[in-house]
Amino acid sequence: MHNRNYTEQDAIQRLLLFEEGLSGIIGLMKEEKKDVSKDDMDFLCQSLTQDVCRKCPKYRECYGVKQKETIGEIAAILEQAYQCSGVDGRMASAKFRRACVFFQPFMEEISWLYRLIYQNIYWEQRYDELKQVMCRQLDEQRLFIKECRGHMKKGEEIQGRKKIALKNLFFRNGLRFIRGREYVDGSGLLQLTVLVCPILGTKKSVLVKECLEKYYEKAFYKGMEGSWLHPGENRLSFIEENGFHILFGQKCCNKKGENVCGDTFSFTNFGRKRAVMLLSDGMGTGKKAYEDSRRLIETLEDLLEAGLSEEFALEMIQDALLFQDRKAFSTIDAAVISLKTGILKLLKAGGMATFIRHRNSVERIVPAALPPGCRINQQFDLKYKKLYDGDMVIMVSDGMLEFENMPEIPFRMESLIEKIKTDNAQVFADQLIEAVPVLEDGYDDDRTVLVASIWEKGHRNVE
Repeated sequence: MHNRNYTEQDAIQRLLLFEEGLSGIIGLMKEEKKDVSKDDMDFLCQSLTQDVCRKCPKYRECYGVKQKETIGEIAAILEQAYQCSGVDGRMASAKFRRACVFFQPFMEEISWLYRLIYQNIYWEQRYDELKQVMCRQLDEQRLFIKECRGHMKKGEEIQGRKKIALKNLFFRNGLRFIRGREYVDGSGLLQLTVLVCPILGTKKSVLVKECLEKYYEKAFYKGMEGSWLHPGENRLSFIEENGFHILFGQKCCNKKGENVCGDTFSFTNFGRKRAVMLLSDGMGTGKKAYEDSRRLIETLEDLLEAGLSEEFALEMIQDALLFQDRKAFSTIDAAVISLKTGILKLLKAGGMATFIRHRNSVERIVPAALPPGCRINQQFDLKYKKLYDGDMVIMVSDGMLEFENMPEIPFRMESLIEKIKTDNAQVFADQLIEAVPVLEDGYDDDRTVLVASIWEKGHRNVE
């Protein structure tokens, strides 16, 4: 046990050093750059004097007693050129046009030099934008490492009267309680890690769960450990059972003539704390669209499984897609439901509207964001809604809403949703996709509908 504690402390210390190293790198990347505009001005004036002005009989006058006026005239022309994205002879003052002996070659030289400077400015801005992306990624990694380090130290050792009470309770069930830790996570759920051993032979691990539920007067889920406690020390983890259950349903329909649906979806419960629905619509239809959307969904799933927040995971994907060679964009819809509070978090990047069916109404949540990877520093739609017993969350791909653009169809999706009375998520998905009108001579696309039915424990049973 001493070696295990040493290993944990060593891992925590290594994470801390890595976190500090990332902070140092971020600090170096954020150092202020030199004043490019002054260097550009010096370069332009030097080039003008060498290539044009030095040949002029008024050179000593313009860059001697009138140097301030000459530099000011050049700066004024550049300022206008920056606003208009180009140089024009009319940008010079009337006085300067009359006085300048080599006015035409002077303006042509400024125009050529400005194009060079403009390209430098463009690439400098592009470099700064990409550097911002890298800084944000590194900073998010630093925060994630900090969070992991906090999880490793999180919780309090079970001590005092609580430990004595648990020891007695476990002993009466043929178990020896060695030690334990407890903490409340960010979702407000109690989590426990206990070290126990059977007094004789082997025991079922459900005994540990029953003892903890009796003492804490809460229902718990057990971790992925085995069903039996073997002789010696056994480490088990538990998390408080949530107040909501989610049932999922889905239905897909390929575009006519296609063997593969270009939409990809996913349902997952992460740590029994949150239920996540993901829907991605690839550009176009068929196998190519399916591969693009599937890759996006699988990447997002991996990041969420690693413990990253939905926002951070989407930002990482967004930044990675900025560097793709081909512009094949796929939308992302994410619906995250807290199983503790029933709060729905919607994140949209180019997806279609999401609907919430309440007991007596249907709510449409309209997106505004572009698909990920379209531009730097792109923002995603983020909305929160409170769900109650009996509510349904309905996510759809764009093919499900094509009928709303048909002038001969007078109703909208809300009407179809209201007419379906079932509480069964799968039956609802089947009936909705059948109810959506598709004209024979109209535009046809992949159609996907995902449904999550939410209900509070103890309220009722769902079909």
